[in-house]
Amino acid sequence: MEISGVKSKGFMGRGLILSLMAMLVLGGLGTGLASPAQAQIAGPPIMGQPTPPPEEKKGETAPTTCGPVISDTCMPISTGKFAMQVWTAMSFYPNALNRDWEKVDPGGKFRTFYMPVKFTYGPMKDMEVYVIIPFITNWAYDVKARGPNGENSASYSGIGDMTAIVKYNLLPETDWRPAVSGVAGFASIPTGHASLLNPAFLGQDAIGTGALTFTTGVNLYKWLKPFLLYSNIWLNSPVNLFKIGSDPTRNVRSREYVTFNVAAEVPLFWKFVGLLEMYSTWTWNNLHTIQGYQTPQTVIGLLPALEFIATDKLSLAAGCSFDLAGKNGVQKFTPMLTALYYF
Repeated sequence: MEISGVKSKGFMGRGLILSLMAMLVLGGLGTGLASPAQAQIAGPPIMGQPTPPPEEKKGETAPTTCGPVISDTCMPISTGKFAMQVWTAMSFYPNALNRDWEKVDPGGKFRTFYMPVKFTYGPMKDMEVYVIIPFITNWAYDVKARGPNGENSASYSGIGDMTAIVKYNLLPETDWRPAVSGVAGFASIPTGHASLLNPAFLGQDAIGTGALTFTTGVNLYKWLKPFLLYSNIWLNSPVNLFKIGSDPTRNVRSREYVTFNVAAEVPLFWKFVGLLEMYSTWTWNNLHTIQGYQTPQTVIGLLPALEFIATDKLSLAAGCSFDLAGKNGVQKFTPMLTALYYF
């Protein structure tokens, strides 16, 4: 009788987790990569993470995977371990998006090459720190709003806004509960070029947001065989370092935004793993917020990808993100590749 009760509780626990994950998937869609200079925002960083260590569950071991490409994973890297991850991505912008969620003419042809490099280290048990340094190149062609000397094309390259995050594992995974980790840090440190722009570059020299963005939130992870499920809920609070208006003492408090992502992985065959991510950024006004430097953008998108586990230290992933809907920004699609290596 006691054994039957234990099994019943386990069944109810799994049902509860499945219900919660289903609610997350149905309740929101998960950010894309770089935006063009015309719609720079303090967007969430690319957040692919080293794969969590395999977790024991009823005598079985969760499969090793590369982890999500955009979404953050939950489990910190092992103590004393170091990893590096590199992305290469090219964004194309077929449309701009107005405040009514409608597609409009972007006013030219725009491209962005984005290559973030991420360094991750585990300083202690259940904790990791990581830094992302992005390299960005913007291009613009056939721009309708010409520059001061009739320019209708331009390009600009440089280092964008850096990201620095600390992650700590708050709750381990159990049969009925997902693992929970807390994150805190800066989604954007204003190291990218964002002020004193040259009009001859048609805005393509804006490769930063100009904001220091404090970020806090939680990550979730659950292995529901054969699926590995992830979710992120982050609150981002940017403070613009540039001034608006004549008062030189006034900091501009930009619009806060929430990052909500969900992702699922499933082993396919041999060393291949399928990945599907839904990403989103939701922006609103603070009570006393005036117009900031960034465009208040909301975006919802989908990313399918295929992972390849080359060795126990090297894994690769390839996919493409598609912005499905949004407002006050741009619609883009972004083919990308990423490589993750453990030292």
